[in-house]
Amino acid sequence: MDQPPERILVIQLRQIGDVLLTTPAAEVLRANFPSARIHFLAEPPCDQALKDNPFIDEVLAYDRAAPLRWLLRVRAARYDLVVDFMSNPRSALLTAASGAAVKAGPAHTASAWAYNRRFRDPAGTSPYAAFQKIDFLSCLGLEKTFYPYPKIYPSAGDKAWAAGALEAMALRRPRTVAFAPASRRATRQWPPGHYARLAALAAEGLGVNVLLLWGPGERALAEEIAAGAGSPDVRPAPETATLHRLSALLGRAELLVSNCSGTKHIAQASGVSTLGIYGSSRPENWTPPGDPDHQVIRRDDLACIGCRRNDCPEALRCLRELSPDAVFAKLKTMPRVKRLLEAA
Repeated sequence: MDQPPERILVIQLRQIGDVLLTTPAAEVLRANFPSARIHFLAEPPCDQALKDNPFIDEVLAYDRAAPLRWLLRVRAARYDLVVDFMSNPRSALLTAASGAAVKAGPAHTASAWAYNRRFRDPAGTSPYAAFQKIDFLSCLGLEKTFYPYPKIYPSAGDKAWAAGALEAMALRRPRTVAFAPASRRATRQWPPGHYARLAALAAEGLGVNVLLLWGPGERALAEEIAAGAGSPDVRPAPETATLHRLSALLGRAELLVSNCSGTKHIAQASGVSTLGIYGSSRPENWTPPGDPDHQVIRRDDLACIGCRRNDCPEALRCLRELSPDAVFAKLKTMPRVKRLLEAA
């Protein structure tokens, strides 16, 4: 860039995981332009994930019901650089309307018309989405390129709430493992009965509490799994009102077992080890590469694995036939679990 930008807008409207996976790019932009004001535009509730992020000066909560007002607001802000990671028609219009001297976005989407700097896949681009976003910034000619993990910043109050909530549960074991069994997509949802069996295996075999995390509309699933496990050490988690409370609660766990979901990304951003259970989605896109604290399991022997479909002509074979015993065996290879077993 000819002149360092004074005002930068990063756009990633949704989903929660995608917004979190964009925070490393914001950190890299801050390192390259330390005196710039960096704003980040996201839709509620995804904007919660950005609260108190030290690399972002202002979080803007986009209102889908007022598109014209937001076009005018972005124009009036007089940004020098807009980086559109979302690249859908709505975000492209916002980028084009900004009037920024540099408008950056992906070259491979239908919204590429809005950008005068286009991201292309440089040689050796990481498939992990958080690192890929940093690689895409090479179109800006940055001097400093590095690869931090996503981060979320629960407050002291959030951490105190998590500690108090767990104390109120009077858990029997000193250590806790968290499960996130829900998913918005059936092709990412390991069966509840499998989670119940795995929870029973973990509670007994590892000597831990198993905390079943749930969000809006998911409490019944957590209760079903707890009942199926048949163990007093497998229980639904307390209700978490915000993403930062969820992060603080995850921070009290040894690790998280999860479908491909936003909760998995929150755990990684909270410094918590993860084991991801995968079906239709591709783990290399959503898991830090080469990190033993973040591992995955799936049916690699199936030709259709990682199909990226939201429906399944095989009746979800990849998930149904992934046994709880196989996942438990994988769980026991995790560094954090090995340390638990050694300390027992």
